[in-house]
Amino acid sequence: MGQLIVSSNGTPAIRFGVCQRCLSADTRSFTCHHGACRYCRNCLHLGRVCQCDRLQEEDVTTPVESTELVMPFELSANQRRVSRQLLDWWEARTSGLVYAVCGAGKTEMTFPVIARVVNDGKRVLIVSPRRDVAIEWADRLETAFSVPITRRYGGGDKDTIGMITVATAPLLLNLRHVFDYVLVDESDAFPFAFDLALWWMLRRAGKGLFLFVTATPTVWQRQFPTVHLSRRYHGHDLPVPRLVRETEQAILDFCRRYDGSPRLLFVPTKPDLIRYGELLEVYGFVYKAVSADTGERTDVLEWLQAKSGIVLATSIWERGMTVTGVHVAILDSSHALFSSRALIQMAGRAGRKPDAPTGDVVFFYHERTFRQDRAIREIEEANRR
Repeated sequence: MGQLIVSSNGTPAIRFGVCQRCLSADTRSFTCHHGACRYCRNCLHLGRVCQCDRLQEEDVTTPVESTELVMPFELSANQRRVSRQLLDWWEARTSGLVYAVCGAGKTEMTFPVIARVVNDGKRVLIVSPRRDVAIEWADRLETAFSVPITRRYGGGDKDTIGMITVATAPLLLNLRHVFDYVLVDESDAFPFAFDLALWWMLRRAGKGLFLFVTATPTVWQRQFPTVHLSRRYHGHDLPVPRLVRETEQAILDFCRRYDGSPRLLFVPTKPDLIRYGELLEVYGFVYKAVSADTGERTDVLEWLQAKSGIVLATSIWERGMTVTGVHVAILDSSHALFSSRALIQMAGRAGRKPDAPTGDVVFFYHERTFRQDRAIREIEEANRR
């Protein structure tokens, strides 16, 4: 078990057109110093590997050590119930799904089982869909656990593997059978939801034991043993979205109504950031825009909270961000890019804090779709449980 490295000995790096480091078939012909050859395009960010290279496993794990856990706050009764279930699954070596609503405190519920796994001499991987979410995980873990946290994402540590590792998926491509317990956060999010090769890669990096954590699981994830949590940790209901026909006046009214509070407006695509931004500018609103191209998203998040401003965002912010007292609008919510799971996640940004447990959520629409109705119905059902 370990990290696959290019070596003079070992097994061929590309066999039958498939890269043995990342299991991708995205290989291209080129000419190396040995002559006609092929190289893998998928894992170029780890260094080029070609057909005449060989791969060998290198042990990059640190010595086994135990940890102490200091919980950041006392878990509620429902959170303790979920936490005990995770411990039972670990004792039985069973994979499972935590199906908990947005804002339920899923991160802290997993701390006891992470501590148990580490103190049993095993290694834990927390894999996140995005770098900024991974950073938030690592920061929280560092305040709670006494062992060092390995940060295996862009800008983090890639040379060693400690007892607890927080990573994004692309930097796990060259690992094999390292982790005894793999926690997949937001397991239905992009890119996990659409890339089968990623799941094969995660399966190879671990040893077959998974914990999926999400508020909106996919159909196949629901086949695993499941523990539900339908209440937020502060005990208040989830905000139920309102449906409002989209007009320029309706959008402006929403922004004016909550003047003095943070306002988060989701849009389907990056061109929509410009289109809706021009509308806000014409009527004198100050705003910032966030997409996958925005380098300092944390700064924008702090600005939104501190200035009670307006942020136009693509779905890059549908998960993993919390702003106290925010009101949420999803513009053009009938757009095909907005699935019911995405709408639930975006609606879940409101009312997450105990000192601001409510918030307005509006689905602005040009036409009604089953995805809007399904999202509202699932939120209402969660509130009734």
